[in-house]
Amino acid sequence: MGKLFKVIGILVAAVVLLVVTAVIVLPMVIDPNDYKEEIVNQVQAHTGRQLTIEGDLNLSVFPWLGIDIGAMQLSNAPGFEPKNFAAVKHAAVRVKLMPLLSSRLEVDTIGLDGLELNLAKRKDGSSNWDDLAQGSGQQTEKKMEQPDPSGDQGMALTGLSIGGIDINNAMIRWDDRTSGQLYEISPFNLKSGAIVPGKPVDLNMDLQLTSKAPQMGAKVTLTGSVNLDQDNGKLAVNGLKLTADAQGEALPGGSLQAELVATIAAALNGESLSVSGLQLSVGDLKLSGQLNGKDLAGLPTFTGNIQLAELNLKKWLTSQKIELPPMADATVLTRFSAGFDLMNQGAVTQLDNLKVSMDDTTLDGNVKLNGTAVGFKLNVDAIDADRYLPAAKIGEQPQDAPQSSGDEPLLPIETLRELNVDGVLSIGKLTIQKLLAEQIELSVKAKNGQLAIDQAIKKFYQGALSGKVNLDVTGKTPRMNIDEKLTGLQAGPLLQDLMDDDKLTGKGNFSAKLMASGNSVNAIKKSLGGNLDFAFKDGAVKGFNLAQVIRDTRSQFQGQGAAARSGPAQTDFSELSGSAVITNGVVKNQDLLAKSPYLRVTGEGTVNLVPETLDYTVTPVIVSTEKGQGGEGLDDLKGVPIPVRLTGSFAAPSFAIDWGQVLAGTQKAKLEEKKQELKQKVQEQLQDQLGDKLKGLFN
Repeated sequence: MGKLFKVIGILVAAVVLLVVTAVIVLPMVIDPNDYKEEIVNQVQAHTGRQLTIEGDLNLSVFPWLGIDIGAMQLSNAPGFEPKNFAAVKHAAVRVKLMPLLSSRLEVDTIGLDGLELNLAKRKDGSSNWDDLAQGSGQQTEKKMEQPDPSGDQGMALTGLSIGGIDINNAMIRWDDRTSGQLYEISPFNLKSGAIVPGKPVDLNMDLQLTSKAPQMGAKVTLTGSVNLDQDNGKLAVNGLKLTADAQGEALPGGSLQAELVATIAAALNGESLSVSGLQLSVGDLKLSGQLNGKDLAGLPTFTGNIQLAELNLKKWLTSQKIELPPMADATVLTRFSAGFDLMNQGAVTQLDNLKVSMDDTTLDGNVKLNGTAVGFKLNVDAIDADRYLPAAKIGEQPQDAPQSSGDEPLLPIETLRELNVDGVLSIGKLTIQKLLAEQIELSVKAKNGQLAIDQAIKKFYQGALSGKVNLDVTGKTPRMNIDEKLTGLQAGPLLQDLMDDDKLTGKGNFSAKLMASGNSVNAIKKSLGGNLDFAFKDGAVKGFNLAQVIRDTRSQFQGQGAAARSGPAQTDFSELSGSAVITNGVVKNQDLLAKSPYLRVTGEGTVNLVPETLDYTVTPVIVSTEKGQGGEGLDDLKGVPIPVRLTGSFAAPSFAIDWGQVLAGTQKAKLEEKKQELKQKVQEQLQDQLGDKLKGLFN
């Protein structure tokens, strides 16, 4: 037994002696720098690149088997700049020797200092790594073609641990001549804690990104704890925090400060992904939510929920240096929030339970995106659009407002041709340009250059409006068809809100079927065609007392002063109706009819929309001269047609009365009156005479 222990002791001593000898002797007898030339030659042979090793190669054996490398450069591919494809100032990797005897690999901190990597692509699409990739592929094929016939793959490692990663002051440059993009990351720093299977690894990264096309600079930092569980096929990232501080012309307002916080869990086989505790902050804008994914390696599907906390949108946009247009109400855009459920699969993205609140307005519904196709069903409770428009200044014309020729394009034709939309928008109450509409439903369909809009307003100034607009932009010239109908409309309140002047009052109906072509005001006017009709009851045309105009004109015709004013400056009617046919922008009407207690008015003529002129004749007939709306003083004109011709421009029409025709009419009326009086007298005389004779005959 003593001899056995003696033999074991001798063997142990021999092993220790061998290890000590290796530790002491190997670094003395083996100089890795002796192999520099061979390494350079091998790189040249396999890649065609020039490897330059400036620093020394230092070898360590115990307790760490490792090597320290000084400065090295690998030349670029021919025809590319700068000179070096890659360079490093210092690199070090060490492996613990003793654990290798137990098939365990323990690596010290991997260090890399001053890495420089220049990636480039020429205009012809070739890159400065194409040759390296081809060489790598050839080597891989050779290895696959010549497997080890023995089937012995070497001793498997039972464990792997790394003391950490330390990448310091690295630079990565990307120059893409095909797109004009030029990016540079410098410096890039990455530090990690110990990497041990099944245990979390702390990560710290920071980089500075610079872009010249587009011009932008950004400082980015990332921290978090990564846990890789290979046994269970899971990856977890806890406490992830990403910050970015960027400036550049490509950013809204020229700058961006953002922070992202999240917890991530994923299956290594790509079956699932979970992002929880998601928080994104950009100034006062704060998004929160969660996201889940599945089948990431096949057809990925993502679901989740996103919420935008209420913020002062105007203040936030201003902080992003985004200029807002002038608005009538300074308090708008001060309360804004949003939220929705998200589903995405391939080209399909759906937003359900969408809810957006802005000031006193709430929008809810859903939106679906399928490639370029957009579908939606949205509902707005109430919105006063005038609050978001520039304040109206009645009667004020901007001095520097550009004069419109009428030939400017109205519609974005190319955009309309690309539209693929199918949706419905409902609005409970809408105020715009002072007009109030309630219970609105608007449906929009657009595809292949065909746009159809159906609208219905159930409450519109005590009436209702319904109609359709069809627009065809498939050809060179846009074509449109309009079919609109108004029923039960109160014209007075409508015109008062629209123009601050109720020139026409009364309850009525209106319908129009129109068609036009072109993409400018002038073109549409010239091509406008169709028909329209209207009928109003119990109203008035304000600002124009037809009876007073007749009296004034007659007085001037007779060389007298202006007639005495009588009644308000309006022409009342119990009925007002008419229809028109429109051809190439010319409106022709032949059946205007207006009735009032003292007048019957007919009218016919044309209105030319292109030069905005009219040639129209209104013919009133006085049927009553009782006091009321100025009927008195016109007894001698009773029953006589009085043609009033209106000519000139819309803005300032002129009118004239054909008093010759009126005079002839009055004389004719007087002769007719005398004829009737004479006829009456003859009848009375005949009746008296015949009556006496008849009495004598029967007496």
